[in-house]
Amino acid sequence: MPQISFPLDKAHQALDEFLTGKDAVDSHGNRYSRHIYDEQENSVAVILSDKEYRTYLRGYQAWEDSQEPVDSPDLPPGYRPYIHSPEATENRLLPHEPLHTPIAHAMYGKTFDELEQREQDRVIGVAIACLLRTTFDADTQGAVPVMMLSHSGDDPEPRTFWQLAYKTDVDGLFLRASGNGFFGEEWAIVTGSGWRLAAGWFSRDDAARAAAAIARVLPYIDWMSADADQFTEKSKEALRATVRRYHFTGLREDQPEPEPITAESAA
Repeated sequence: MPQISFPLDKAHQALDEFLTGKDAVDSHGNRYSRHIYDEQENSVAVILSDKEYRTYLRGYQAWEDSQEPVDSPDLPPGYRPYIHSPEATENRLLPHEPLHTPIAHAMYGKTFDELEQREQDRVIGVAIACLLRTTFDADTQGAVPVMMLSHSGDDPEPRTFWQLAYKTDVDGLFLRASGNGFFGEEWAIVTGSGWRLAAGWFSRDDAARAAAAIARVLPYIDWMSADADQFTEKSKEALRATVRRYHFTGLREDQPEPEPITAESAA
């Protein structure tokens, strides 16, 4: 549809032509909108039909609504970043940059770099909304991406990268499988902050049971942001005692059940 523009001092003429002009309606019965600009060629107003206005308004409202993550029962079970994601710090967010190009083309028919800042902001908003609605692990195994420290002995220096781990019933504790065990596969308990808490379990069920026990014994720790500095000597001993009972080889009845430690008693 062609754009019809008027200077600000002819806004009345623009409105009159919009309502009564011979070229006001196209072959489909749609009225051509009128754009009003000031002396600096800044857009001041747009005159458009009620139908067109309501179409744009509904589209904008739908886009606004899409920014609010709402879990839905019709989605398959799996990873919801806005529910299960480890702490969303700047360096740990799922990357939205790969979505910029296809979304910019779909919304504006341009590359992302060709867009104005306001248009780029809208594309970024839609890209983030897409990630928030992303569901990983459709087969319900519970695998989620966690930014972890490298656990490879071959690494010359510590580094972090995305690795898949499995959710547990404890917020912030995940299970990571590896093939480095003496008898084959071993399981490790990893925090949401990417720190490997303990490793060596021979089965996933035993590792998950140990994770639940650790969370019960150390209930005051935020596992999404936990690091070694948060552990006092009393907390470390409680962790060791929990692993001794909920051992890599299974539950050891000869070891006592550790008592929960509060933030005050851990000091």
